[in-house]
Amino acid sequence: MSDSSVGAQGAITQPPRPRPGLYTLHTDGGIVAAEGQASGEAAIGAVLKNSDNLLVEAISESIGHTDDHHVAEFRALLEGLTMAKRHHVDKIRVFTDSELLVKSVLDDVKLRSVELQQLRGMARDAFFSFSDRELSWVPREMNTDADLLAGAALPLRPSRG
Repeated sequence: MSDSSVGAQGAITQPPRPRPGLYTLHTDGGIVAAEGQASGEAAIGAVLKNSDNLLVEAISESIGHTDDHHVAEFRALLEGLTMAKRHHVDKIRVFTDSELLVKSVLDDVKLRSVELQQLRGMARDAFFSFSDRELSWVPREMNTDADLLAGAALPLRPSRG
């Protein structure tokens, strides 16, 4: 039996196959919080590039109010990995400037909130679904595309004057 099937209107279709080559994904989450507060309006940014370093897709979107900036970091990772799966990517290198995110996805780091624990579980499932994968911390200066996209989706900070 072949891998092809008859789709709508009698067209022969192939099931999606992983795209060849190594893809990179940069993710970042940001938050605008009142001074001394951890919660605020949050946004995410993610940039997926192919093995030729050409842009495949990017995300810049507000995610509303969150209690912690780490929520935005996890949400950015999840959206980025979902985006990669949508493009049938199977080999991926993921970069983020959140050390907690990397440690908690790869190791058993204690997370303080139930929400972060749930997001970690979803992130692990998504990340480990790729056959060839790496997740690495990078300094913010090496994550500028995702940082700029997250920042672009954040509300403006009120002026202090």
